[in-house]
Amino acid sequence: MTLRGSLFIGLVIIGIFASGALSVIAQTPTPSPTPVTEVMWGGYKVTSATEIGWRFRKLSGNENKYRSDLNYSPGFRTFDTNLLLESESGKGKYFDSLLITNSGWGSDPTGSTRLNMEKTGFYKFNADVRRVTYFNNLFNFVNPVPFANSEHSSNIKHTFGDFDLTILPQNETIRFTFGGSFNNANGFGSTTDRFFSDEFPILTNTNAKSHDLRIGAEGKLFGFDWGLTQGFRSFTDRSTGFLDGVNQGNNQTNQTRIDTYNKTAPINGDVYFTRFHVHRTFAEKLDFTARLIYSSASSQSSLVQTMTGRDSAGIIVTSDSILIGANAKRPQTRGDLGITYAATDKFRISNTFSFDQFSVNGDEAFNEIWTKASGSTLRSETRSSAYRVNSYRRFVNTLEGDYQFSNAVSLHLGYRYTKRDVNNSGFNKSCTFTTGVCTPSTTLIAESETNSTNALIAGMKIRPVKNWTIYWDLEHGLADNVFTRLENYKYTNFRVRSRVKLNKVSFNFSAMSKDNENASLPKATITLPSTVNYITNTQNRFISGTVDWEPMNNLSFSTGYTYRHLTSYTPIAVPISGAPGGYAFGFSQFFMRDHYFYADVSAKPTNRVSLYASYRINRDKGQGNLVSSPVTIAAANFITSYPMSYASPEGRVVIRVSRNVDWNLGYQYYDYKDDQTPFMNYRAHLPYTSLRIYFGGRAADR
Repeated sequence: MTLRGSLFIGLVIIGIFASGALSVIAQTPTPSPTPVTEVMWGGYKVTSATEIGWRFRKLSGNENKYRSDLNYSPGFRTFDTNLLLESESGKGKYFDSLLITNSGWGSDPTGSTRLNMEKTGFYKFNADVRRVTYFNNLFNFVNPVPFANSEHSSNIKHTFGDFDLTILPQNETIRFTFGGSFNNANGFGSTTDRFFSDEFPILTNTNAKSHDLRIGAEGKLFGFDWGLTQGFRSFTDRSTGFLDGVNQGNNQTNQTRIDTYNKTAPINGDVYFTRFHVHRTFAEKLDFTARLIYSSASSQSSLVQTMTGRDSAGIIVTSDSILIGANAKRPQTRGDLGITYAATDKFRISNTFSFDQFSVNGDEAFNEIWTKASGSTLRSETRSSAYRVNSYRRFVNTLEGDYQFSNAVSLHLGYRYTKRDVNNSGFNKSCTFTTGVCTPSTTLIAESETNSTNALIAGMKIRPVKNWTIYWDLEHGLADNVFTRLENYKYTNFRVRSRVKLNKVSFNFSAMSKDNENASLPKATITLPSTVNYITNTQNRFISGTVDWEPMNNLSFSTGYTYRHLTSYTPIAVPISGAPGGYAFGFSQFFMRDHYFYADVSAKPTNRVSLYASYRINRDKGQGNLVSSPVTIAAANFITSYPMSYASPEGRVVIRVSRNVDWNLGYQYYDYKDDQTPFMNYRAHLPYTSLRIYFGGRAADR
């Protein structure tokens, strides 16, 4: 289906919903209001809405692509559900208010549960637990077997949550805070590893956990608002890699083979952190804010890998074992100071200063021993060790001013300056031997770098007339490129927004332009020809417009269009035998020409029926007719994009069965088409039904 055809069908669907809604609304008298009846339980006023239902699914096409995009499963699911218990302030026995919200558990890929409980004058408790089922198994062009599953995949359940308790929450002098968090990721997947000049698919088992504890206090002292938090985090990773049988590798024409393979890479670590902040406003003229954070992270990691197989010459490898041990530590200090001064009622000036300093120091020891059944070398051992101290210090100062010329015009100007110092020191030791004693060679490391950047910031707010507001902002300058030997980013970002409100119709328009240039310096061993443009350039253009119309209380329309135009250019050097200097020079370009359209309509033709319909479509035309040229010794030019279309109409009917029950009937459809790899296409029909049960006060007000 073409973009034009998809848009037409979507508009017809919405038009049918809208015309039917208008005709029914015109014939339906306004119902008389239902008296409000409150429900009490144990001294608490109860308000609740619970929605449970079932999703059906009919899927055709590529299931892995569908699951990587959406991952909606058929079966039971919970929708937005909430329970609220309230009493008069301070009169509840154990709490004055309790709110529990729940959504997405069951066949949805994400689910969350949140609890908020408070006893005025005593405590306030918040808990939030979430679960994400992450699936990724996408075809890529390096797969050895066409249309096969990806060799880099994940099927992981990620569960995480936060718990926070405040004692004496309304006490301005001092309040005490306690908190905890957890983060668990478990599941299976795949990756690749390289041996004997071949690539092998490896199965993985992910098992990572972390836990946080926090304790602190906050309050007011001598007119200053202050807060202090001490925290601790521990984390572990027990992920493994393995093969469940003999594997010939991705290159089926050579003699390499792995018979057995196992890898464990346990990690243990902890982080201590202290955070302090203070704030005060003097005479409603001068606002002062400061924050200081200190943290110290350390980790101990190791890797044990064993394998047997056959090398590229056909010789049996009876054993290949790798053992690595490493330790690392990262102390960091971060400080922020902000001052804002209201010089007049129309002019305000502010300055923000940030200081960030950390060092990463660590060591590692590597040892590999392999033995072979035959050949000129039956045994070889490689040992290496390294130690590094990377220190980083960065200052950022931003000076800004705001001036209000009138209620219709205001101006914002600013200037940002950064300075960075990086030092790297340490050593490398390595040796490889087959017999005798290993005498390692040592290489000392000593590097340092200083860098600074400047940027201009500007913006305005303009109201030409009462119902029309225009915003624009601009940022131009250099951005730091941390821990790389590339030049600074030279960037220009511009954004404009416009909003017009005319009675019951509102128009929104926004546009954005981002230009980013980065000089890509080659290795010292590569000499660039003068004809090569070694500047990496990215140009991103974005325009968006929406219209919202509410002709009456029971009917609303919304529609919008977004276009994204992105082009990136990166110089590349491809090693090719026979090319001058051993490299063919060229470029890699990526194109995005993405059109997005949506339309929504909501209507309530009677007090017992509500209708909703929507249509959304993406169409990325990518590189169009441009194609990559064959790689030669003279040039290597690659042109890539991701041309595709993605349509998703939806319709829903809500029928009020009784004062306390609504019946929902809905249908969602997803149609994905990939222009370059059509075997990735899929179509998914997702009808669903649910019951929403209301309980408590104002259950009829819907």
